[in-house]
Amino acid sequence: MKTVELVATLIQGTFPNYSQLIPQSFTTKATIGLTSFAGDAHRRDLCARRRRHRARPDGAGDGGGSGLLTISARAEEIGNHEGKMDVKIEGEASKIAFNSKYLQDVLSVLDTDSVALETTSPSSPGVIRPLGTSDSYVHVVMPMFVQW
Repeated sequence: MKTVELVATLIQGTFPNYSQLIPQSFTTKATIGLTSFAGDAHRRDLCARRRRHRARPDGAGDGGGSGLLTISARAEEIGNHEGKMDVKIEGEASKIAFNSKYLQDVLSVLDTDSVALETTSPSSPGVIRPLGTSDSYVHVVMPMFVQW
């Protein structure tokens, strides 16, 4: 039988106020089906892997709530991947780039039918929230700088 010894030390000081990092508002909110978003995340990551896992969600709505989310990744050696999903979009059209590995990490652990992707600008953090479950889960994803 193997034994494990666990040692814990109380660290003095104040824990950083992480809630300041979570955006409190958004200009664009896309409601996306989790199954299609997560399935596309894997295909997107295969292509984006050589380009530091860069994925570019690009949402455009018709003003009435329905819209199209285009997620693209490109690697010169492998090719391009562009996935299009019907989504519900609130707010204005936006462009932002994320590390597709980070998107895949959060989408693989959520247990819900749909998620909300909230963005403000190409240089501001994005927020992913599961819909239809507890409102307490929030996942912040930092954007990547890209030339559009």
